[in-house]
Amino acid sequence: MPETSTGPKPTVLDVTTATFEKEVISRSRTTPVLVDFWATWCGPCRTLSPILEKLAAEAQGAWVLAKCDIDRSQDLASAFGIQSVPTVVVVKDGKLVDGFLGAQPESKIRELLAKHVQPARDAVAEALELERAGKPGEAIALLRERAKSSREDWKARAELARMLALAGAMGEAQLLLDALPEEQRESPAAQAARAILSAQDHAGDIAALEKTVLEKPEDVDARIRLGRALIAARRIEEAVPVLFEAARRNIGFQEGEPRKALLEALAALGEDHPLATEYRRKLSVLLCG
Repeated sequence: MPETSTGPKPTVLDVTTATFEKEVISRSRTTPVLVDFWATWCGPCRTLSPILEKLAAEAQGAWVLAKCDIDRSQDLASAFGIQSVPTVVVVKDGKLVDGFLGAQPESKIRELLAKHVQPARDAVAEALELERAGKPGEAIALLRERAKSSREDWKARAELARMLALAGAMGEAQLLLDALPEEQRESPAAQAARAILSAQDHAGDIAALEKTVLEKPEDVDARIRLGRALIAARRIEEAVPVLFEAARRNIGFQEGEPRKALLEALAALGEDHPLATEYRRKLSVLLCG
């Protein structure tokens, strides 16, 4: 059977008579607890256990699974009147409110949970809403909390890296990116963070570059340098039209450097940004023209 989680918000616990009051009754006053009474010799228990553990992990702390071996806690099983296993009970606000006997299909267990458990909080969605509302500091604080409480939420960590890069916290953003698993490093948020960090190598005197572009509108290289300097300054929405104009004037300049720079800016914006969608479409038309 699984060991008790060591994270700050466990989803699966082993409980005994000695720990039941704290881990089930007290905990249930803030978080619903499903208590799974099981036994090592019980075949249906081995069928049910993986389903419960999967659902608990999926819930990300919206409820907790407490597993009780009836042979190790016979007095506890007796207090609950357990006559067969598996028996699952739902404890909420310190009271037994529901339950079932025997191994049940996942669909039935989900129906039970829906009656007693609030959906898990989507920290990433909330943070993105805060960011769109012009509250990046609050969004970052929310994702920092999520990253601390759930170390396996790589989506939250990638979004946090992007927001930190936009806020100028380059070192912290780089540490988060370096810690991402290989399969998460190409997520849109991770790509955006990486694009912003990479742009720091192209920081420049924006006013001087703007003057050059104004005086020499045909200078594609100056437009590229201005666009990249704007990305480095985290003025990405300003950089996009500058780099698109460079591409429009000479898409093949220096083996396609305008297109490359524009794609860097679009990555830095993020996949779902409306400006990114607009300019990807414009770039496609330009490339096909």
